[in-house]
Amino acid sequence: MEFRDKPMENLIRLQEKDICKNINALLLEGEQIVGAYKTVRDQVVFTSHRIIMVDMQGVTGTRQQLFVLPYRKVLHYGIQTAGFGDPLQASQLTVCFADGHEAKFGFIGQKDLFQVANAISARIL
Repeated sequence: MEFRDKPMENLIRLQEKDICKNINALLLEGEQIVGAYKTVRDQVVFTSHRIIMVDMQGVTGTRQQLFVLPYRKVLHYGIQTAGFGDPLQASQLTVCFADGHEAKFGFIGQKDLFQVANAISARIL
């Protein structure tokens, strides 16, 4: 996964017990998980302070590459909601960072999208 090149699409809510153990090891004191999601193999966790993305590699997925994207580096974000007749994954969050890169996340449904957007807003406004 290279978050700069390709959006994470069709994100499905992930139970907290199924979150990658390496993510739990990275959480700071007082940092809370806002939402955890997965694609077929990869995971993304939105916390109260940052976005943590996990690229599961190899046949078994034991090799992992983690990207940590702090909200303090976010300049702005955009939301695209699904319209009538659109596929479920049409809801999308685009996060733009100070270095010019952006990360895109395609959600199934809009409830999770706004929950994550509110967490980002709380840190950047």
